[in-house]
Amino acid sequence: METQTIDHIGIVVENIDKAIDFYEKNLGMRLIDKEELKDRGIKVAFMVGKIGESAVELLEPINHDDMNNTVAKFLKTKGPGLHHLAIRVEDINKALEDLSAKGLQLVDKQPRPGARGHLVAFIHPKSVMGVLLELVQEKH
Repeated sequence: METQTIDHIGIVVENIDKAIDFYEKNLGMRLIDKEELKDRGIKVAFMVGKIGESAVELLEPINHDDMNNTVAKFLKTKGPGLHHLAIRVEDINKALEDLSAKGLQLVDKQPRPGARGHLVAFIHPKSVMGVLLELVQEKH
């Protein structure tokens, strides 16, 4: 599998609007996308710096009390903080096939729709030295 670049770093937050304000005022970042992924029960916002190659994805659960939601559960058990690292790949299906063949544990055996209209799939932290890894294929 060949990585193109780091797409984004996911950070769980308690309040997405306050987090956007913080990143804008204190770090000089700008908002490039904000949406609700109702099927996943989360709100997301993507922030970039001046160059904008990689992004910070802010994640807030829509329902903070829904312990079936992975982001709400993360927030409740670990508090706000680093959630995942996302890398951009050219062909997500091939990347999943390659990683599976290498024995890595896939959370998603098939890609699914993600934020910004991209395809995404997750690799289990047990296979990536404790880091939840997201593969991202840009929409074509």
